[in-house]
Formats: sequence, structure tokens, C-alpha cells
Amino acid sequence: MRIGFAIALSLSLALFETPARAASSDTAQVRAVFVEFAGALASRDAGAGTRALSSSSLAEWQRDRELALHGKRDEVAAQPPGRRLVIFALRHHAPKFLARDGSPVELVGHAIEAGMADRKSLAMIELGDVVVKGDRASGQLFASGLPSGFRAGFAREDGVWKLDLPATIDAAGRVVTKAAKAGDASEDSVIAGLLMVSSGQRPTAQIWQPLAETGNSRATP
Repeated sequence: MRIGFAIALSLSLALFETPARAASSDTAQVRAVFVEFAGALASRDAGAGTRALSSSSLAEWQRDRELALHGKRDEVAAQPPGRRLVIFALRHHAPKFLARDGSPVELVGHAIEAGMADRKSLAMIELGDVVVKGDRASGQLFASGLPSGFRAGFAREDGVWKLDLPATIDAAGRVVTKAAKAGDASEDSVIAGLLMVSSGQRPTAQIWQPLAETGNSRATP
């Protein structure tokens, strides 16, 4: 659904506040903010990207960055699987922008401006079915037209739908847990497999080590 059509649909449906039509309006707004955020990532527009995120997303990113840089093994191991996936991914790729400090908004902005998401990959990602429950929503993520198994989470703040990083990470963690149980494997081995598939490189034991202590040149100013 094009972003212009999604916004127009939301505005027109807002005039008629029946439950069914209100739900349709919410769905259109969720789709619109997803397109907005994906577009901001592709164009490296930090302002638009941070505006599309929930307030809890900013705090989540700050926490994940701190754990990737300084979290000890026991501290990281105690995190839920979705957050471990993010921490290990940051340590595996060790992007330079992690070394840049700032406020929560600035930290997210650094990542967006650095091009943390590949434009080609973004073009292949779409939002499928959307489920709205009160002030929370989620949508199936499709890659190249096929369901990925992952869902993006959304939260409504002050009447405006935002992409919610904590909910999205929790959903990814449920996928990790389900895959681990199905394959009689550990969650960490599933995460390592996902990182290998996405990067083409097998993760090493360094993903358990704080980036600030490994001397990895990519994560230093």
C-alpha cells in the first residue's frame, strides 16, 4: 500500500468512528509509519527515522548499545533471546557508529545516518498482515514476497502509531526460542546461525566479549 493512499485512507476513516472502521484506520496508520521508517533508513534521514520510533525504542537502543560495548558475559547471557540477538549482531558487525556517544535520540540518529540498513535489502521488505490490539499492533514481515517468520511491533503514543523496537525484538526472540526447541538446539546456536546467514561469516567467541575490550578497530573512534 502506497504511503499516500494509506494516509488518505486513515484520514477518511477517522471521520466515522465505528469499531471496525477505527481498526481499519489503525491498520493504515501502522502501515504508513512502517513505510516512513523504512524510507528514512534508506535515505539515512535521522530526523524522520527517530520520529517514527516509540520513546521506548530510543531507550532500548541505548541499552543494547551499552551492553554490546560493555556487557559482561553473565550480564549478556541473562538477557532475553531477542536482545541477545541484537547484542551479538552488533558485536559481530562492530559498526563504527557505536563508538559515537550522545543522547538516546542522537544514538539512534548515528545508526541511521551511518546506513545501518542496506538499501537493497530494505527494498525487499514489506509489511504483511497487521493485527491491532488496543494501543499495540504487530505486522508480519515479508522478504522478497515471502513471510520471514518475524513480526514488527508498533505502539500508539499520544494517538500516533510508532514502530516499537522492544516489541519487535521480543518477537524476534520468540522466533529464536521456537527454532531452538524445534531443532533441539540452544538459543545461542540459533542466533549464531542467523548471524552467519545474514553476514556470510561464522561468528566467533568474540561475540561474548564487550566491544570496548576487544580492541576491534571498527568499533573505535
